[in-house]
Amino acid sequence: MDGSAAPAPGNLPAALTGLVGRDDEIERLASLLRATRLLTVTGTGGCGKTRLALALAERRRPDFPDGAWWVDLAASTEHEHVATAVAAALGVAQSPGEEEAATVIRHLRPRTALLVLDNCEQVVAAVAVLIDRLLTSCPGLTVVATSREVIGVSGETVFRLGGLRLPDGDGAGAEAVELFLQRARTADPWFPATPDHADAVARLCRRLDGLPLAIELAAARVGVLGVAEIADRLDRDAAILRHPSRTAPARHQTLQATLDWSHRLLTEPERILFRRLSAFQGTFSLAAAEAVAAGAGIDPGEVVDLLAGLVVKSLVLPVGRGTGYRYRMLETIRQYGERTLALSGEREAVHAAHADFYLGLAEEARTGVEGSDQARWLDLMEAEHDNVRAVLRRDLPSRPHLRAGMTALMWPFWYRRGYYHEARSWLEQAAADADGPRELRAAVLTGAGVLAFLQCDYPIACERLSKARALYEEAGDLAGLATALQRLGSVAREEGRFADARRLHEESLAIWTELGDGAGVAASLDYLGFAAWLEGDAVRAVDLCRRAVAAFRASGRRQETAAAMINLGAATRLTGETGRAEAILRGSLEIARHLGYQEGIAWALHELALTLASAEPEPGAFGDVRAPEPGAAEGTTVAGMLRESLATHLALGDRWRVASVVESIAEIVTTPVAPRRAAALLGAAGALRRTLGAPAPPADRPALTACVETLHAALGARAFADAWRGGETMTLDEMADAAVEAGGEEPAAGGPEPFDAYGLTGRELAVLRLVSRGMTNREIAGELHISAGTAGVHVSNILRKLGVTSRVQAAAMVRDAGPPGRAG
Repeated sequence: MDGSAAPAPGNLPAALTGLVGRDDEIERLASLLRATRLLTVTGTGGCGKTRLALALAERRRPDFPDGAWWVDLAASTEHEHVATAVAAALGVAQSPGEEEAATVIRHLRPRTALLVLDNCEQVVAAVAVLIDRLLTSCPGLTVVATSREVIGVSGETVFRLGGLRLPDGDGAGAEAVELFLQRARTADPWFPATPDHADAVARLCRRLDGLPLAIELAAARVGVLGVAEIADRLDRDAAILRHPSRTAPARHQTLQATLDWSHRLLTEPERILFRRLSAFQGTFSLAAAEAVAAGAGIDPGEVVDLLAGLVVKSLVLPVGRGTGYRYRMLETIRQYGERTLALSGEREAVHAAHADFYLGLAEEARTGVEGSDQARWLDLMEAEHDNVRAVLRRDLPSRPHLRAGMTALMWPFWYRRGYYHEARSWLEQAAADADGPRELRAAVLTGAGVLAFLQCDYPIACERLSKARALYEEAGDLAGLATALQRLGSVAREEGRFADARRLHEESLAIWTELGDGAGVAASLDYLGFAAWLEGDAVRAVDLCRRAVAAFRASGRRQETAAAMINLGAATRLTGETGRAEAILRGSLEIARHLGYQEGIAWALHELALTLASAEPEPGAFGDVRAPEPGAAEGTTVAGMLRESLATHLALGDRWRVASVVESIAEIVTTPVAPRRAAALLGAAGALRRTLGAPAPPADRPALTACVETLHAALGARAFADAWRGGETMTLDEMADAAVEAGGEEPAAGGPEPFDAYGLTGRELAVLRLVSRGMTNREIAGELHISAGTAGVHVSNILRKLGVTSRVQAAAMVRDAGPPGRAG
């Protein structure tokens, strides 16, 4: 004898493939198994319950001296077969006249063993009865079950298994991507792992919700199809997900078969509810499910119990906790439900009920977002946004003006939460419908005009708003007319037509006063105050904006309060009260962040940065009133605030404010350390303003003039003109890149940017800084959110411009000259 321990008894099947990921799940399950005697791993078909249970059993096998035993119940279709299958797996002979359950109990009672019951869902009632008897009679027994629904035995611990960890960013390191790549290389050993492929794989894994079976089926196709083509075909035909293995279980050979298996286990009322719930996109509430799915076979009072059954059977997932529960389907399951809904003949009726519910909710929200309960309504509509999009995408002949009605109600929400691009797309589609009721056309045109203004398309904004104004006048709708006048005044303000802006805002103010609408009066006061501070009349602006803030606060309108506080803070700064201005702007920023008011966040950050920069700087603060602590978060310094503001305004498409922020970055951050780049930024911002037809407002001109004079003196007339002209040729993206990189880090002490002479672009300076840290192209790509191929092109250009042949030589130049791009 060699003294080695004999292997523990049991019949666990050997795994043919390695388990990818699931380390956290295995740790959690192993811990749970020490504290319970019945652990059920439940989840939708194809989520990997069997493979995970096998890995768990292998890990815990040494803790059970009498073995770990595996029982596959997939083939058991009759309840009386369950005990027979368990006895056969244990190798227990039945005594004459003894029932099989008693035989199993007699065998297990004296033993310390682990019993794994796999695929319990189709015989779950019989499994529950047997497990209850076994655990009661066999004190040394522990049971692990896998099932698409819980077993329902006293003392059961349930572990709900979801998909593999999904990728974010470029997808590196995600479990779902790792599984796809492993299985793809089985189908095609030469499957490439380029950055472009990585992006496509990441998108496909997200599309499949990280479901292991679906990912494996998709990966099996890479020998024939490209990843992008698999994803495209998947949207049209789920049958593409077919397993090439002839020995795979039938229910796992296609995704359709897996879902068919789950669908067959449902009762008829559960099947009806299941297919009707496929109308929902994203998450949905119980109230929505009751409104949309009830009727024609389901009473409203039955929905909650039937929904609970679908949750138990892992076809619907609960999202949230406590009083905040919502529900969702995995996308592959929802699409299966859509197909069954189409076959049922109910689709149009269910989609109409879905549309009616969300149109009604949008009507309530339109009032809610303008009241004291604003934050709750904004969060609710954010949660329901995917369902609103579903309504807008569907064509319902029975609801001819549905899209126009929904967009007219939704645009205030889209504005507050920063969905400018999406809002404009829907509003322009709706505005093209000239057949709707006059009131609806006016509302849609107002929204379309406002969103065009917010993205600085002033001619389109004026056209839409002028048409709306005419319709309101025809209808005698004074409130609508006042709104259109306010918005036309805003266009005039940004175009620098301040006399027109004042006139339009005053006309609006008179109407709101006549109507006795306090919120409308406050809005007009705020707009008049905004125009006053842009013109440089700070004292009048403070008075008007202070009155607007007080009125909005009294009405509980927090978003409007935040916007008015920004105007008040900016005007207060112009009076020289920087401490008071800072307090006002920080208060506004806090409200805007709480509400998710994107424009307000970006705008408050810009004005706060200007306020802090106008105070007396502390030594070494690089334009910041307070030097940040090591590791301080973005947005805690003037440069950080300006970068965040610029990024948000760019995302929104607000080019008027983009120009203003770029000018501030040039004046405050870049001029002291990189005058050539500062001049280029000012040239770019000036060109953008000319394109928009929106000159710098009078309040900003003194600082701009002083900055230009400083740069002219530092560079000389010719170099200044060359830099300015170079900036004028920049695209919007190039200007934005240059401005973001210009505020990237604290500059080297004294002197201009040491790499200006080499003609490196702002992006190339950022790449060079990362090369000097020893980063690879892939690491640079992740840091700058570009592809690895693009990073490689930048590195090649940098080496050529610097006149060196290797990254090591470039890094040495950086060490000698000081870090590049620290100011720009």
